[in-house]
Amino acid sequence: MRKGILTLLVGVLVVSSGCTGLITGETVAFDSAPATVSDSALDETGYEQSMADEQTIERTVTVAGQERTIRVTNHVRQYQRGIDLGPVGEVNAGRFIVFSTPSASVAGQTLNPAASWSNERLVEEVASRNDQINDVQFERNRTVEALGESREVAVFSGTTTIEGQSVDVLIHLTSFEHEGDVVVAVAVYPERLDDSEGPRVDTLLGGLSHSGN
Repeated sequence: MRKGILTLLVGVLVVSSGCTGLITGETVAFDSAPATVSDSALDETGYEQSMADEQTIERTVTVAGQERTIRVTNHVRQYQRGIDLGPVGEVNAGRFIVFSTPSASVAGQTLNPAASWSNERLVEEVASRNDQINDVQFERNRTVEALGESREVAVFSGTTTIEGQSVDVLIHLTSFEHEGDVVVAVAVYPERLDDSEGPRVDTLLGGLSHSGN
């Protein structure tokens, strides 16, 4: 489940951004600041960091009718928690992924798809590009405090396969701009554990840290 979600985030959230280099034809580099979860939130929830990655991607964009090359550096952090799923034993079925990528516009043109997409659009991309989460359906919207503001979190249901067993899961997804970056957080866990895992997701979101650029 991890590889599919991470590949998807990189694929659909690659940011285009711009400055004078886009006008002169130079390759322009943009870096995001990592978004992480605080140690206190991890201690409270039992989640542990399992991956930290920096990904640099070059992309050609069109600005004012001219093609230009940009170089974007994104950051991904993944956290996980072992959950007892009965017959299959304890597996890392609770996952929380936070992705940060630069945000900008040129002459009023928004070049970052993640900056304008709704949570529903993002999860549609997840469903269409990730064959490990199937039958995704919208359930509800809710609000959670994260990085000093109330953020809308969309909750979806779906199915995945864990250790050869089909498992109903819930997906919590939020995306927002913060200090020059787009921050996207995705949590996935077995639906039957919503009463215990839902509050953990709230704690992880509340424990987000991001300094911006």
